[in-house]
Amino acid sequence: MPSFPNLMRPGRIGSLELRNRILMAPMGDSLANDDGTISTAQLAYFEARARGGAALLLVGSVAVAYPDGCVDARQVAASRASDDDGLRTLADRVHRHGACVAAQLTYNGALARYDIARGHPMLVPAVPKGSRPDRLSMMVTDAEVAGFMAPHASRTAKVEYQVATDDDLARIVEHFADATDRCRRAGIDGVELHAGHGYLIDEFLSPSINTRDDRWGGPIEHRARLLVTIIRAIRARVGDDYPLWMRINALEYHKPDGETFDDQLAVAELAVAAGLDAVHVTAYANLDVATGPTDSYAPHRVGDLATYAAAVKRHVNVPVITFGRFEPAEAEAVLADGHADFVAMGRKLLADPDLPNKLRTGDVDRVRPCLYQYRCIGNIFVNESLACVANAATGREHEAALPPAKRAQRVLIIGGGAAGLECARVLADQGHTVEIRDRSATLGGVLDAVRGADAVLDRQLEWLTSEVGYAAVELTLGSELTPVDLPTLDVDAVVLATGAQWVRPTVTGGELAHVVAPTDLGGMFAGDDDAISDAVVVLGGGKPGLTLATALRARGRAVTIVEPTRVFGVELGLPGRFRLVADAEAAGVALIGSARLVAITADHVVIARDGAEASLPAGTVVVATRESRPSTLLEPLLATGITTFVVGDAADPRGFEGITRDAEHVARSLAVAE
Repeated sequence: MPSFPNLMRPGRIGSLELRNRILMAPMGDSLANDDGTISTAQLAYFEARARGGAALLLVGSVAVAYPDGCVDARQVAASRASDDDGLRTLADRVHRHGACVAAQLTYNGALARYDIARGHPMLVPAVPKGSRPDRLSMMVTDAEVAGFMAPHASRTAKVEYQVATDDDLARIVEHFADATDRCRRAGIDGVELHAGHGYLIDEFLSPSINTRDDRWGGPIEHRARLLVTIIRAIRARVGDDYPLWMRINALEYHKPDGETFDDQLAVAELAVAAGLDAVHVTAYANLDVATGPTDSYAPHRVGDLATYAAAVKRHVNVPVITFGRFEPAEAEAVLADGHADFVAMGRKLLADPDLPNKLRTGDVDRVRPCLYQYRCIGNIFVNESLACVANAATGREHEAALPPAKRAQRVLIIGGGAAGLECARVLADQGHTVEIRDRSATLGGVLDAVRGADAVLDRQLEWLTSEVGYAAVELTLGSELTPVDLPTLDVDAVVLATGAQWVRPTVTGGELAHVVAPTDLGGMFAGDDDAISDAVVVLGGGKPGLTLATALRARGRAVTIVEPTRVFGVELGLPGRFRLVADAEAAGVALIGSARLVAITADHVVIARDGAEASLPAGTVVVATRESRPSTLLEPLLATGITTFVVGDAADPRGFEGITRDAEHVARSLAVAE
């Protein structure tokens, strides 16, 4: 049984005693009420993670001067008497499960989009440079542009900057001290100062933005003056015993004139000397570069931030917090190696709030994986509330909780792909007797057919099949139902999870034998290199197309993706889209957007783009677009009167996000059935 002695060991930040070393990373969620007060949704969201065993929950981006300096009206506030009840209730709800809660205090500065919407000037150290997004940053849909630009669409919108004066900064210092004291009195266990990610304190630290030549700019000691002054003011207000720490960038990626690690080490030393109890090491980037978030504060690879945390730990005498897409064993190793004292988890705890408890009991294989599709962060980018592709309940815990089933029912699920497995898992957990029947001899559907193409999807399939096994779901594989069999079914409900169909092109040559679906590629990923030609064209640039194209390229094929729109990976949250597209291009996959398929020949694909035709070499053509496929069993089932549901791609190809929502819907419907 895997053991996690370092992650499970109690820890301490200042006077704050913590039951283990797993923190919930601070994440903006846009789940607060429209007036910045704690909402019912947030109470349930944080309580789920407290119940799940995390030691300390960090409430991300808590505004110290609401509504000034805010990114969104739904940003949590800690600056008014009207905020007190919500903060106190949040603390109580978290404490009842043995966890602690801290507020990450911030003033958003040049990133305060709500100031734009209100026509209020954004407070900055100096007027920032104009934005120059790179090519990939423009790969967004019209709806996403509208969401991102919503603050600018307000009737009162105005983009204006206020270069901070001494009086302005004195007010900011007081706001931080007031907010800390308000949190303390409400029962919040500690405060993290957000001194990173391009917010006001960080803007003063970064020479790329802070071009001042007064006592607030220039050498690092001056650029750190605002941070140090805030720390000292807070200590003067709340004393030395109240836990106080900061989150700070190790560096800024893609900014030649940005923060350097040596300077940030000096800042950490100054801040600790001023009275901090810990340092939380993050990173930031020039967000004109589309991959900036996944290169820095939402990392797509393991290890970078822990390396910086280890160096910070050698320079300060307080605990150091790290994070960065760690699997549990990797997080355990970071602590065992002494690179950090605590590990913050964000996406992992969105996907599975119960992760810490599962590690404590040795059930690591039962931890629900994150799918790294970045819907969580991507929603915030486009002015929506946080959500999770892997876990339908995230951010909706108050409404997603399922009532106990009035009676246990016998449910037959037809189809053992991802949708069928997820439904089976959820329904069995509700106490129903569940059988999965599939004509294939193996579970997993498309995921099984392309096993080896994507490690994240392989892990998801392993988890789903494992959970179905734990739930004692009956499996009948290699067996196909026909309409003739339906009258003999002895069940209360049937779930059709028969998947989508891959859209075969209707152009000349679309019927040729070398035009294949992803499910025909299994031999390739199982090691049969003769299964696919040297030149491949993938039709469809969504997530399936990008994943398959990158996997085929890694196996030595020349791969081109043809997409009818200008946006690839449209299903993904923006950081995930940009990352997947950038990685595909870096691997040598050619991406051709805004292209129309004209014809397929024995060795080429003909497309039209920008008024001209082009011929692409293709010994294999992979169709990676889907549409729902009505099951031939649907009408006969409805005729029998058996309660019937259609889920997953069989209903609408919405990927895992649709699958998890559909499973919740079926479970809720059956729970209330008499």
